[in-house]
Amino acid sequence: MSRAFHKKIPVLIVVISLIAGTLLSSCGNSANDALRSAEVPLYFYSIDQQDNINLYFTDDNLDIPYIDIDDAETLIERVYHEINEDDGYSLDVTKKGSLVTLTRDNQYYMEIDFDKDEFSFKDFDAFFVPSWSRTIMDVLSPDGVFDGFTISEESSYSRYGSEVVIDLKKYGIDLVANGGKYYVPLQTVSDIMLALPCYVLLLYNEKSVFVYEYGSETGKDLLRKWYEAEPVTEKSEALSEFSYNELCMVMDYYYGLKEFHGIDSFDEFLSDVALKDALKSQNPAISANALSVFLDLYIDDSHSGYTLNSWRLGMDAEVESKYGHSSLNKYESYMKYYQARMEYFPEGVPGYQEVGNTAYITFDSFATKDKDVDYYKEPPTEDTEDTIGLFLYAYSQITRANSPIENVVFDVSLNGGGDSVTASYIISLILGEGTVCIQDTLTGAYANESFKVDANLDGRYDEKDSLLDYNLYCLTSPSSFSCGNLMPSVLKSSGRAKIIGEQSGGGACVVMPLSTADGTLLQISSPNRLSYMKNGSIYDIDQGVEPDYVIDKPEHFYARAKLTDYINSLY
Repeated sequence: MSRAFHKKIPVLIVVISLIAGTLLSSCGNSANDALRSAEVPLYFYSIDQQDNINLYFTDDNLDIPYIDIDDAETLIERVYHEINEDDGYSLDVTKKGSLVTLTRDNQYYMEIDFDKDEFSFKDFDAFFVPSWSRTIMDVLSPDGVFDGFTISEESSYSRYGSEVVIDLKKYGIDLVANGGKYYVPLQTVSDIMLALPCYVLLLYNEKSVFVYEYGSETGKDLLRKWYEAEPVTEKSEALSEFSYNELCMVMDYYYGLKEFHGIDSFDEFLSDVALKDALKSQNPAISANALSVFLDLYIDDSHSGYTLNSWRLGMDAEVESKYGHSSLNKYESYMKYYQARMEYFPEGVPGYQEVGNTAYITFDSFATKDKDVDYYKEPPTEDTEDTIGLFLYAYSQITRANSPIENVVFDVSLNGGGDSVTASYIISLILGEGTVCIQDTLTGAYANESFKVDANLDGRYDEKDSLLDYNLYCLTSPSSFSCGNLMPSVLKSSGRAKIIGEQSGGGACVVMPLSTADGTLLQISSPNRLSYMKNGSIYDIDQGVEPDYVIDKPEHFYARAKLTDYINSLY
């Protein structure tokens, strides 16, 4: 689900020179007669990994870079190997006339037609799925992430999706073929090949290229260096047009809630809301303000939003902030419940607490554990901060000898989401075998994945590894969003837990990070929509889950002695 935004970072002052380019003769479908090439620094994942990369340009502005398809293949493989840690991933490139085909290690392929300006996929999901995947979509895969967490192959299955053709010509985006060489806009490679499957963006500041993993610690230093480029007061007309067209293309194909917004074409939508001209403005401030209003006011889904200014505008420049009704309601709800909880827990709420015969597990996000932490060697304690460690500790206390616990309450009343793999782990620990469905709204494909957890850390997956022997309750509020909404949805659909509190806040789609061609960072609700399956049907969770027992006063959520009495009265 969502990953944390970066806070604004101080700028360092260093100047990097652009190495002088050379002219290449051009043919194919470019409107220009020549390509200018330039070798520039490439910062891969961190500022400590610096190489060089050749870029190509169709005019003298040097602001819309293209990349050779062979260099793109090398870069994409490197991202999968070093950032996604998918050593089995490989691409094979074949070229024939106007067609370039990239074939995966699993034999699924993507075809690029340089005459038609098209990317086409016989199976979009299979082309991007990790090499280790057992299902057609693998957003929730635990492989290589956690010990004591495994997929249940006998209960997991997939449905393949329809063919996808991304028509770039419709958006005025040119692919360039030149005497056996093939060039694709760097931004298009970033948007189509890396943003969703890898959480990686290719950023360019007219001096260097940055391979940036969204939300990573090393990415903070990359962004500092990216911002070292001098801000500009005006973009070229060509860049403004290209940036707008690329944005419309990505939103049309990748925005996972189009149908709910009643949008067929984002170009038409942006015209209807009078933002098109501003988004195409050559003034970086005007286009940035329009993008913020578009995402935060009109889209208003609490997963999509304006993230960081372009280097062209400058890191500290003020951008207009207007928020929609849904976002404002979520903020007001959050503050209401947060203040109520502070009245009862001014020093902070404990992650695990026992009140009489009832255990309370409180967590405000699904925080993943460090990969280097091994709970088989060092079991978690009450001070453990990651969500998996918290639940393993809670499980050990709840199931200890002579435990008084009869009821377990999972308090997600202020849980705004987090890591979907961690959420799958927690669901599985509670239910013994947890099942989560993810659907691709672009293709219609889905994967129904089931998991098991070694909750007692004895090295076996068996009937002891659950909390099903207890009365289970999940405490939700309108601030229970994203994975904080997924978990209660799955628990309720299982029939093994009751929801208490108020209706959860929704949020179904996995976040997709993006950048615009002029350098603004944003995120959207992706086509990967988290769901649950019941009676063979897939149910969307974006509307939230209704409680079985309503608690309509925030203070009653946290007065735990009284809440315990109330829970005991329910059975």
